[in-house]
Amino acid sequence: MNLVIFDVDGTLTNTNSVDNECFVKAFADAHAIVGISTEWAAYPHTTDSGITLHIFRERFGRAPEADELAKLNGCFIDLLSEQYQSNSSHFAEISGAANALNLLKQESEWAIAIATGCWRESALLKLKAAGVKIDGIPVAVAEDGVSREEIIQAAVLKAKAYYRQSDFEKIVSMGDAIWDVHAAARSHIAFLGVGSGKSEAKMRQAGARHIIKDFADFAQLMLCLNEAEVPKVE
Repeated sequence: MNLVIFDVDGTLTNTNSVDNECFVKAFADAHAIVGISTEWAAYPHTTDSGITLHIFRERFGRAPEADELAKLNGCFIDLLSEQYQSNSSHFAEISGAANALNLLKQESEWAIAIATGCWRESALLKLKAAGVKIDGIPVAVAEDGVSREEIIQAAVLKAKAYYRQSDFEKIVSMGDAIWDVHAAARSHIAFLGVGSGKSEAKMRQAGARHIIKDFADFAQLMLCLNEAEVPKVE
């Protein structure tokens, strides 16, 4: 059996913009932290947990306390919910994503998992808002690790337990950004990108060989999953 691991923002849901806006505002509202750089690729770890840890160490010289994390996360969820209520179009699926997951569940040779750098509650909110059902799919989130590699490994372990597999013949990670390419390379697993235009160009420059625009063509998805290779990052 093979395993495909999906990212969320920009991969299954078209929520990068609203996520960035609410994430930055949550720091300001919850802890009066402003002037945050949104050049996410420049952070040591491009995950909610990694970015938060870096910002707190940079501003306060320490890691955040549990209650500080809870306040930040609660504020973030409130902001996302408000955005959804005011304009649900900000929470669309990537074309064909929901249908692709349903069809993949019927493929006996492929298992599915999710590995996202988002906090769990925000990831589930965005998936639900976009109409992407993940019932019966193992999910690893920012609470499972600081780095994307740790989260991917958590997803693999959860998938092994859920599907009762000692190992998978092939593992493919799907993402939309250069940090997803790098994480797959460092994890020694294959990568399939999702995107077009500038995002596609950046992923190819980072070492991705196979990229699809969206999930509208399921046959193309399956072909690329089978052909996907470990990125060669120089």
